[in-house]
Amino acid sequence: MRALRPLLPELTRFARWVIGSPGEADDLVQEVVLRALQHGAEIQEPARLKAWLFRCTRNAHIDALRARAARERLVVLDGGELDACEVPAAPLPAIERIDLERALAELPEYARTVILLAEVWQFSYDEIACILDIPLGTVRSRVSRARARLAASLAAPVARGSRREGGGT
Repeated sequence: MRALRPLLPELTRFARWVIGSPGEADDLVQEVVLRALQHGAEIQEPARLKAWLFRCTRNAHIDALRARAARERLVVLDGGELDACEVPAAPLPAIERIDLERALAELPEYARTVILLAEVWQFSYDEIACILDIPLGTVRSRVSRARARLAASLAAPVARGSRREGGGT
């Protein structure tokens, strides 16, 4: 699958934005590459490989989240009593210096994913619907809401700064 190699940097960037952790994202991409190598023959149109890889990445991420949630619900028998296991939460990502990165990071995962697919990777709404396995109308509304939240988040520091200056006199 020679067509896979040029797509790896984009796929890795997407995974890092969705997950937030470079290490976990790299592991996820590695898992997706293995899936692609195992199931590559199923892709009948090579032009759809990119969308297929992004969808696999999203699905693998969801699988990982579900597995983590299941581990957090583990029950341990200790002296005849049932105790819920405490699984430490993943460390929070470092605060980004660039306002756009900060605003993107503040978006919920579903909004961040859809805006990145639409604006950064330039997928059509139809392709995004296929990647995320959601209706086209849902894609449109999520992109619209994500853009609005992103714009509000980017405008917030400016508005707060101008209120401080004007409110003191």
